[in-house]
Amino acid sequence: MFEPSAQIESLLAAITVNKSASDGIRMMMQRQSEFDSPLAAQLTGIALDPKGRAFADKFLDDYWSDEVRRQNLLDTVDPDREVIIGSGFHAAVYAAVRVLSGFAKPLVLERHDRAGGIFAMTARPTFYLNSRNRAGNAGLAGDQGAALNFLPGAPIQAANVSMAEYQTNADMGLVIRLTLAQYADVVTNATVQSVTRDDTGVEIGIANSGPVFAARIIDARGLGDPNDQDVTNGTTILTFAQFMQRMASRWPLRGLRRVAVIGGGDSGKCTVEALLGIGPAPSMAAAALDSVERVDWYADELPTTCDGWRQEVRGRYQAIGRYLRPDRQGVQRLSVLNRRARPVALPGSALINGRAYDLVVVCTGNREDTIGGLSFGDFEEYAAPDGNVVARRSFYVPAFRVGPHARLPFTQRERTDGVADIAGNAVSMFRTATKTAALAATLEPATRD
Repeated sequence: MFEPSAQIESLLAAITVNKSASDGIRMMMQRQSEFDSPLAAQLTGIALDPKGRAFADKFLDDYWSDEVRRQNLLDTVDPDREVIIGSGFHAAVYAAVRVLSGFAKPLVLERHDRAGGIFAMTARPTFYLNSRNRAGNAGLAGDQGAALNFLPGAPIQAANVSMAEYQTNADMGLVIRLTLAQYADVVTNATVQSVTRDDTGVEIGIANSGPVFAARIIDARGLGDPNDQDVTNGTTILTFAQFMQRMASRWPLRGLRRVAVIGGGDSGKCTVEALLGIGPAPSMAAAALDSVERVDWYADELPTTCDGWRQEVRGRYQAIGRYLRPDRQGVQRLSVLNRRARPVALPGSALINGRAYDLVVVCTGNREDTIGGLSFGDFEEYAAPDGNVVARRSFYVPAFRVGPHARLPFTQRERTDGVADIAGNAVSMFRTATKTAALAATLEPATRD
């Protein structure tokens, strides 16, 4: 049974007195018996009601950015405090399981002004998750009884607030944010610059603020910053995150006739879906007015034909393949070009290998953002009591890396099941979520030496 945190209680009270935002809660409470707890019913009602969801998003942003509250949290002296760097999926997993295991709420430090990680970069749906909608328990790919889009310990799950085959980023983003509101103390606009060991624990240097002291750090920064962001200009050449934020604006594809996408990973595929109109519906867009005529996709090792796509690409992205052949009017909107590209910005356009484009989206992966004292080479593999590697542990400070940038090796079971055959699964939520949860459930209490 979930008892609401003080922040969640404040959110529920604020929504209750706002008639236009509380309809979802009132309707869902009529079905309260179908939920594990009244809180789960109330939060589901918020998530299913667009007005309630918008109200909750703004409430959480305002709450986490409040300067007085922010400074009080940073100034609080707690010798046994755990601090999580990053506020995305794995921060929420760790916080939820840790608190449910009987430990105190961790402090979460987020460098941006919006908590929730890549899934919450916008409150609007702009891309789909890579696993089908299956409510249930955590598990591995191939286990048909498992829910792959599962956040251990969350008060609600993304699969319970969507009827779509695949949940959107906004569904998971809301689940992450509600989980943090329930199980963590979050401070936004807090950029960690350094981590050093002091006499009894660890000192965290934060930009434009005094140091924060803690007993343990959980480094949950995710995939890091975009590669090649030095070539982007925010207008005609965008990173994946910038493009998805644009897709949340009104008429995001207006004026785009010819677009290039660079990179063949999941980010590139989600971008191509959006440009072809098979991603989540953009805001205020109309098919007759907001359609890209031509997409050139610069990506190594992707199939270039419809038949090749059907044979080589997993089911999640199969819909893209049909655009690799001409339509009934003889027009082929998508071409895959198996070569590398580096765009050059021009006034009002961009240039690739002599071709001009209205927009270029750079989806070439991510690189780790540097924090002194937390370099990857300073960490070793860390196994849970059952022997499975679930994180990396620092040699020098009480710190653990979790999630994608921990670069956890595939287990023998994952190799046998074919999970390791898809390179992208190395950073997938379905295999890393349970590892972060295992770390949170089995670590000894955090205490300064």
